[in-house]
Amino acid sequence: MSSPAPAAFEVDFRLPSDFREILTGASAEEAAAAVAARLGPDALATVPAARLDAAVAEYLAASELLEQEGVFYAAGCLGLLDGELTLSSLTLARIEADCADPGTAVEGVVRIRRRGQGSDRRTADRYDLPAGPAAVVIESSTGLLLPAADLGAPADLPLPVATLQAYLPVPRAVDPAGRTMLVVTFSTPSVRHWDAYCPVLADLLRSLRFPAVEAEAAAAVTPPAPTAPGPTVPAPAVPAPARSAIRSALG
Repeated sequence: MSSPAPAAFEVDFRLPSDFREILTGASAEEAAAAVAARLGPDALATVPAARLDAAVAEYLAASELLEQEGVFYAAGCLGLLDGELTLSSLTLARIEADCADPGTAVEGVVRIRRRGQGSDRRTADRYDLPAGPAAVVIESSTGLLLPAADLGAPADLPLPVATLQAYLPVPRAVDPAGRTMLVVTFSTPSVRHWDAYCPVLADLLRSLRFPAVEAEAAAAVTPPAPTAPGPTVPAPAVPAPARSAIRSALG
């Protein structure tokens, strides 16, 4: 018997503009347009056709793979931080899981991720976010290997990667069956810049919202009875959100 597919849903979040979206499940035409937009008109005019076709094919393959893995949003950041190249990626995916009791689901993830291979390089804890309880896992691993042939070296070179994953049960207002979990994954080989990325990640996780939940809450609010008008009181100024360290560094 096949497992039920995780429910589709909408989620809002805040992310610095330094991150550029990577289309998931893109068509060939969409992949070509995305590559052209990323290169810009000036660079596009100088890229050989064969190289451009290869770039489009790679983008298309990555886009298809992301969709197959349940990813519905992906983005990447490539820039300079303190004069050094910095690179990171972000994905949002939905997976099928028993989330009938969100707290129990989160504690289960925490217990599982605290055990097993690599647990000495991994932390797993529960955090209560505005959107609900979440299991947040931070891990350092050798996730990439640079091919020896590309380096002219006798052996492949392991490249350390820092990863954060947040597992957030999707509320019943979004998935009445309680069988869907949102997984946010951030990964970077620029481990020296982890401290600069941390404010970005914290802001991202705090900004997660499910529009269906907020719509349901708004509909449940009973409007107050009308009263006689009183003196006008100016609304307090709302401070602008602080720019993240990485956004400031990248301009």
